[in-house]
Formats: sequence, C-alpha cells, structure tokens
Amino acid sequence: MPGGGAANALGGGAAGTVGGGAANALGAGGAGAWGGGAANAAGGGAAGTLPVQGAATALALPLPRVDPNDPNAGFLAGLMASAPAELITALRAAPTGSPELRLRELRALLEMGEHGSATRVLEELESDHPDDWRVVWYRGITALATADHEVAALSFDAVYDAFPGEPAPKLALGVCAEVLGQLDNAAEYYRLVWTTDPSYVSAAFGLARVQFAAGDRRNAVHTLESVPESSIHYTAARVAAVRARLRQRVAADPLLDDLTAAAGQVEALGAFGLDAVRREQLSAEVLGTALDWVLSGSQGSGPGANGGRTALLGSRLDERGLRFGLERSYRTLARLAQGGEERIQLVERANRFRPRTWV
Repeated sequence: MPGGGAANALGGGAAGTVGGGAANALGAGGAGAWGGGAANAAGGGAAGTLPVQGAATALALPLPRVDPNDPNAGFLAGLMASAPAELITALRAAPTGSPELRLRELRALLEMGEHGSATRVLEELESDHPDDWRVVWYRGITALATADHEVAALSFDAVYDAFPGEPAPKLALGVCAEVLGQLDNAAEYYRLVWTTDPSYVSAAFGLARVQFAAGDRRNAVHTLESVPESSIHYTAARVAAVRARLRQRVAADPLLDDLTAAAGQVEALGAFGLDAVRREQLSAEVLGTALDWVLSGSQGSGPGANGGRTALLGSRLDERGLRFGLERSYRTLARLAQGGEERIQLVERANRFRPRTWV
C-alpha cells in the first residue's frame, strides 16, 4: 500500500495513547470512570464499568503521521486552528488539494459529529486512493464512530496485515473486539500492545476494563497498578485501580485488604497531583464501601475483628466513625461544588450520613 512506510507510520508512543488524561475515552480516570456502586459514594450511578463510547474512542486512537511527500504537508504542519469548524475554514485556504488535506477535513467532520459529510469525503477518498493505507485506517475510524463495528474491524485488520509490527492497529482491533463483545480477543490485543510498548498506556486501561468485565477483578487491579510512576497517566490509573477494587462488591465479601489498599492509594495520590474533588470522591467511595461492609456484620467486620486496623482515611473503622468520615467528605465536596443544585444535593447526602446524636 502506498502512502508511507511501516516504521512508526501510525504515530505511536505516548502521543498516540488512548485513555487517561482529558479524553477519558477508554476509561482512564475522572469521576465515575468505573461506574457506580452500592455505596453510592461518589455520585452513584449504575453498578458496572462505563461502556466504551465508539465515537469518542475512535477519535482518540493514534493518528497517522502526515505523508511528508503530500503537497500540503508543510501547510498542515503550520495550521494553528484547534476547533474543528475553524480548522475546516482554514483548510479551504490550502494552496492545492491533496489526500492529507481531505483526511484532515474528514477527521474534523467526525469531531463535529457530521457523520454524513464525513462518509461522503471518505467515499471520495476511497474512489481516488483505494490503496492508500491511511484511507483504510480512516475507514476504520469512521466505521467505529458510526457503530459499524464489523467494517471497523475489517479495516483495522487490513492495516494490521500491512504493518504487523505497529502497535496502533492492534490497539484498534482490541477496541473493535471489545465493542463486539469478544472479550478474550480484546484482552489478547490489549495485552500484546501493553507488554511490547508500555508507552501505549491506553492498552493497560483497555486490558483492565475487559478483565473487570470478565469478572477478573484481581488482574484488572494488577494491570492498572502496573502503570509506572513516570507515566503522565499514573494518577488516572491509580484512581481507576481504587474503583476497580471497590465497585460491584458484595458487603459480605472479605473486604478489609482491598479497603486498606484503596485507602492507602487515596492518601498517596496527593503527592501526584490528585485534585481535591477527586480525592474526596474517592474517599467517600472507600468510606461508603467500608460502611456497607461494617453494617453487613460479615466475618472480619465486627468490633475488634479488623486485623488490628482501627481507622481508614482518618475515620474510625466502625459505623459511627465511618459516618462521620462520609459526612466530612460530602461537606467538603459541597464546598467545592460549582453549582447550587449540586451543592444542595451533597449537603443533603452529608446530613443523611451524619450519625444520630442527642444534640
């Protein structure tokens, strides 16, 4: 296939990662990334992992590098526009038409949700450049964004055949397998990328997500905790690990070890730039799960049966102490809330958890 060589053709490296950071496309870490939970501690929601969002995930996949031989390579390198609509306007000022110019337009249309227009641009590109691997890659991107998962998988598989050593097609195939419900295949692709190129931290998030979906909580946590401190996604991975330990837990489970580990991670994350809102959300989740566990009366949760541990996140490991801790966390979240309605809801939640007193 013409249009660029195999070596690093698909961007690769940290710049091409999916998941983590602002996009959260593959479940990396802001509030609610792992769904809700019985404790309803950090805003609640249905129990379970957040489903992969096809359109957002498609646009977060690695970008092919611009063909340096394209007539508009220099023009595209100098573009400063960031908003898709502004970019399309800027593209119209290009000195001449070219495949790379139309590919950039296609991506901007997808970012704007203009799927019909994007599909028409793609069809023109396929007619004019049927053997260009970049066009095949964007066929996969467009198909994934429009929920045509089978076509997406076939397209990415064709790019994989052309560049079998590249991580990006394997990552894309992992996403396709996941949305198609083929969790074993998805795990294999994600594992292959993560073990061969740790700069693709998105593969770790993807692997952990399918492990969690398959009921393999322990390995999901292990995968997330394997993201090194040197990664810019370390904090997001540790946040996800805390939630993976606690979500969908039955109060009767032996939870002390996971509660202790989760509390320790929340405390440690302050040194890695965890913001105050997420810290309190995680604290509430840990304390809420601990309260459910204590109230269940399950083995190991009674007074004096906590293996010598007497506190979590500064709260006594009993009903009264945990209720005070939850009240404190929700009042802190209320002070940090941006809107009045949210603040009221958080104050009401704090009041519900407040222990009964005689005054």
